[in-house]
Amino acid sequence: MLQKADYNAAFFVAAALGLFFIGGLLTTVVPPLIDSSWSKPFENSDPANGPVGKLRQLNEQELQGRAIYVREGCWYCHTQQVRTILADTKRYGWRGVDAPISTPDEFVYDSPHMFGTKRTGPDLARVGGKYNDQWHRAHFRNPADLVPGSIMPPFPWIANNEAEFKAMVAYLQTLGRAKDWRPDNDYEK
Repeated sequence: MLQKADYNAAFFVAAALGLFFIGGLLTTVVPPLIDSSWSKPFENSDPANGPVGKLRQLNEQELQGRAIYVREGCWYCHTQQVRTILADTKRYGWRGVDAPISTPDEFVYDSPHMFGTKRTGPDLARVGGKYNDQWHRAHFRNPADLVPGSIMPPFPWIANNEAEFKAMVAYLQTLGRAKDWRPDNDYEK
C-alpha cells in the first residue's frame, strides 16, 4: 500500500488531504465538544445578569484608539492573548500574581479579533492599568528609553497629537481589564 504513494500522485494527494482534515477536526471541532468550559462565562460574569466584572463594549474614544492601533500596525508585533504556557502567565502577571490565561469570552465584543500574529514585542493582553499616561507618552516617543534593547520604532506623532494619544492610551488601558485579577489594582499614581 505504501508503494502506491511512491508512484501514484493522486493517492498521495488524497492521503495528505485526508490527514489534513483529520488534524483540523481534532484541533478545532473536538476540543469544544470535550471541554465544556469554553461556553461558560468567566468568574466576573453572572449568566442571569450579564457581566459583573469589566467586560463591556468599547466607548467611542477607545474605538478610535483601537483604530489607531490597527492603522499603525501594532498588532503585527504585539499579541493580545495570554497562552496556556506557564512562562506566559508569569511574564505577563502583576506583582507576583500570574496573569490568567485568555479565554474566548474576553473577545466577544472584538471585531475583528486582534490576537496578533507574532510576538516580536511583549503581549499586551493584560497591559491595561499597568502603566500611567506619562509612561505611555515616553514609550511612544522612544521605547528604548524605557525598555533597554527594545526594537520597537518610536511613534512621536502619537505622543505629540493629544487626541490620538489619549485615544490610544484609552484603548490600551482596556486590555485585560475584563478579569479582576490584580492585587492592588492599577499602577502607582
